[in-house]
Amino acid sequence: MTSRDIGTSYDAAADGWRAGPERMYRRLAEAMADLAPVHLVDAAVLDAGAGTGVAGDALRRRGAHSVVAVDLAPGMLPGPPTLAAVGDLTRLPFRSESFDLAAAAFSLNHFTDPAAPMAELRRVAGALLATVFAPGWDHPAKEAVDDVMAGHGFVPPAWYADFKAGGAFDLDPGGFEAYARAAGFGTAHALVVEVDTGLGTPSDLVDWRLGMAHMAPYVAGLTAGRLARARRDAERAVAGMPSLVVSMVVLRAS
Repeated sequence: MTSRDIGTSYDAAADGWRAGPERMYRRLAEAMADLAPVHLVDAAVLDAGAGTGVAGDALRRRGAHSVVAVDLAPGMLPGPPTLAAVGDLTRLPFRSESFDLAAAAFSLNHFTDPAAPMAELRRVAGALLATVFAPGWDHPAKEAVDDVMAGHGFVPPAWYADFKAGGAFDLDPGGFEAYARAAGFGTAHALVVEVDTGLGTPSDLVDWRLGMAHMAPYVAGLTAGRLARARRDAERAVAGMPSLVVSMVVLRAS
């Protein structure tokens, strides 16, 4: 799994992401922003691994003066008023101490070892606010929709197969804190937060899964008829499932 593979997949998934997963991640970003470790009014913020910029948006609503988004996938990046740059979190194109806060919303979990990106975030920002999914969190719609789509010909890309096989780290709050301290942050506190995303109908759950980066490029290539049949089968598979409540670990470090 390479950063180029992931960036290419997310770039191709941009439209599907905005139509589905962005709704979930926007709710998570609001909960994350409430726990910022610095005073946000007039703060300069780096939205690291920004995707469509929902974390930066949430922080701006709480007073951040400027937000710069960086991501490997140019198609995902937000437009004005956010400034945007294509970049890798292990080699950020910014001078040291450029920001008051770096926000890494569900981006560090793409690394097998988050030490390098966390040290780079410490170089450019005085504080860090980061989220990853809590260890063991899952929702039955994930497997159900993926299985339905496999029956319609979907084959997961290699980078996603690596990811599912253990290509990303899985940390409890204590482990996340330890990485932050090793990266140079003097204080670090992490906690588990549960967020009701508001996604509860079969259509909502299917939109969430079909817009994910491993799936959206395949979905975009389906004819209207094939997509309609796949959606029908997927919505049947998730009918009666619980609404989407996400458990995430929130790290506050400075």
